Amino acid sequence: MSAAVAVMAVLVALVLLLLGATLVLAVGRIVRGPTILDRMIGSDMVLTTALLVIAAAMVLRRDVTAVPVLVVIAATSVFATIAVARAVTPSSDPSDEGVDATTPEHAIEEEA
Repeated sequence: MSAAVAVMAVLVALVLLLLGATLVLAVGRIVRGPTILDRMIGSDMVLTTALLVIAAAMVLRRDVTAVPVLVVIAATSVFATIAVARAVTPSSDPSDEGVDATTPEHAIEEEA
């Protein structure tokens, strides 16, 4: 085995280790919460990590057939983030009778 192959194997293992750590921390953020925004950040990190894993596999295999999968995952992440941002933004509709936000966390606080 040449030195270049050994270095490449070590670098691939290091990248996979770091991506695995990122995935564990992102899932921890989803589980811990406590707000919907914390969970959204965690899910964005999970999707971004999935993108990076697929992209790294594409580079190693020198194959670009998974590009449509990357586009779909990226679009899903963007649209989900926009949906959550719209859900937690205070409403400007006067018929809401002064309700500031539509998140479940605020609804619980207001009832108490």
